[in-house]
Amino acid sequence: MPITETAAYPEGVEIKIARIRAGLLQYEVAASVGILPSRLSEIEAGRRRPSPELLQRILLVIKGNGGNAKAGE
Repeated sequence: MPITETAAYPEGVEIKIARIRAGLLQYEVAASVGILPSRLSEIEAGRRRPSPELLQRILLVIKGNGGNAKAGE
């Protein structure tokens, strides 16, 4: 029987989709909010849950670039 991994933050994929739609790269968003790209990657993959403050900063950056950010709103 295969072992399945449950995402700690399933909404992360919504952040990734909004970021891509906004035409932003991970390192651009990460630099804008003051985190490493690897941390943003973990959030988008659902392996890490951002604090409410960090989520708000990420969404503001994405929205500011014309993205359709709605995760956590």
